[in-house]
Amino acid sequence: MARCAILILLGLNLYRMLDPILIASIILGYDIWFYISHLILHMPWFFKNIHKEHHALIPKKMTFTDAYVGHRSEGIFQGLGIFLPFALFKYDLYESTTIASTGVALILINLRGMARHDDRSTWLIGNHHLLHHVHPNANYGEYWLDWLFGTILTESKYKEEYVKGIIYM
Repeated sequence: MARCAILILLGLNLYRMLDPILIASIILGYDIWFYISHLILHMPWFFKNIHKEHHALIPKKMTFTDAYVGHRSEGIFQGLGIFLPFALFKYDLYESTTIASTGVALILINLRGMARHDDRSTWLIGNHHLLHHVHPNANYGEYWLDWLFGTILTESKYKEEYVKGIIYM
């Protein structure tokens, strides 16, 4: 019983320690950098030497663990976006709020990335990224970034392939 009480109190304190603006900015920074880095990884040299391993996966057989299949440098390169808010704004990297908020943002980013590679999650988040594995010249990142930069798979042309999720496309 005492352990449960301690865990509840830790959970309450963690909630108070979170900075929603930092969490959102880490996710936004990651999303923007992921889009840019994904475009770079689709350039011929980078695709041939780094990214082709990730695209060797069969889209209909992908599961959440396939989010991490790829060249070891790919994960490091694409993950650099989480540092964007720290480069633009002043944060104390050793402050408990910064550490806790960064941890929560990383958990959310990883859960979302795993769900995007698993067909069983389309009811929740749609199949925008899974379609990228079928049509590799479109849908490089978030739906809104692909729409903004004109890299979205045309919904009217591929209407039957698109699955919209409860949360987002």
